[in-house]
Amino acid sequence: MVVILYGFVPLSALLLFLGKAVFSRSEPRRRKRSKPSRGKKKHGAAAKKKLPLPVLGKAAATALPIILTAAGLYFSHDPMTRAFVVAHDYSVGRQWDRILGFSRRLPKGTSNPHFNHDVIRALYHTDRLPYDMFNFPMLPHGLFLTHEKKVSYLTQLRLCDTFLELGHVNMAEKLASEILAGKGHSAPAVEKLAWINIIKGQGETARIYLNALRKDLVHRKTAEALLGALDNGFAPDQAAYIDRIRSCMFGEGHPGTGTDSIEQILTALLDRNPRNKMAFEYLMACYLLTGQVDKIAANVRRLDELGYQAIPTLYEEAILIYVNSQGSRSDLNRFRIKRATMERYVKFVQLKRTLNPYNRQAVLRQLIVEFGTSYFFYFSFGCVGVT
Repeated sequence: MVVILYGFVPLSALLLFLGKAVFSRSEPRRRKRSKPSRGKKKHGAAAKKKLPLPVLGKAAATALPIILTAAGLYFSHDPMTRAFVVAHDYSVGRQWDRILGFSRRLPKGTSNPHFNHDVIRALYHTDRLPYDMFNFPMLPHGLFLTHEKKVSYLTQLRLCDTFLELGHVNMAEKLASEILAGKGHSAPAVEKLAWINIIKGQGETARIYLNALRKDLVHRKTAEALLGALDNGFAPDQAAYIDRIRSCMFGEGHPGTGTDSIEQILTALLDRNPRNKMAFEYLMACYLLTGQVDKIAANVRRLDELGYQAIPTLYEEAILIYVNSQGSRSDLNRFRIKRATMERYVKFVQLKRTLNPYNRQAVLRQLIVEFGTSYFFYFSFGCVGVT
């Protein structure tokens, strides 16, 4: 679409010049057939020989913008652009398994914060975030898209979804309102504001947004379906979604749109509802990505209340790193670490100790093969091991 957009005008001009050239060359031939004359024939032949030079000059001048556009697109091409669009499409459709499957087909180590954000959401919704997080390239900024100095429209749109799922309804409303104010009209933002008012129990306000959304040809059916649900009741999955968010959202007196850090926001959501599993797993993911293993160990106490049968593997690995840094194995008695995880950690430490400037490549390759998707590797090297 970008190539068509930028190439339309110069390509049209080129075709116009070529068309005129062909027409002007065919005109003497028609005259030749209608009025055969030796003098005119020679004049036509001479004209025929001289014509290509100015035509080629015009064609070259017209083709220059196309060449420059093509060169600009080639050198500025981001290989993640298509992946970004595809992942966004899957996330809108809540096709979480397809996001993860698509990510596995990308070149090793390929990612960007936006794509990474979708992968983290997909891992959470498939119950794999505390287990398989480092099976994919991870970027600390991907969790809440903190890489932009000035937040873009697409970042606001993504974060609006994430905050709404977390139960931070006030922040989601703020972001959707900013999108609407900045864009003048944005159907996705209008739909989100309708949902936010439904969750808050403000049905009449939701109707105002949905009636505005009905004017959008693409989103008309969605608006009509939600208006029907307001009158006749929501489907079981929609009702469960609304109830879950209502159980996590802050009370009316909570501002919820200040300058709190990510950790403060997620901790406040957990204080509001200790059973907010998404807030818990995102808080632990934040600690994993930033290497705060002491806080991983401190928050493991929440697992029982959230219904975990055992400590997830990545949390176990972080706890072992923390206990080792404290130099006291007696601390292990406070945790129920699986023996297999402890044995893997011992093997990782032993192999890592053999790393030196002379065998670095060989040992690093072995570490990647055996431990590249573990938190042991990420904590030690600051990235996911890529084979």
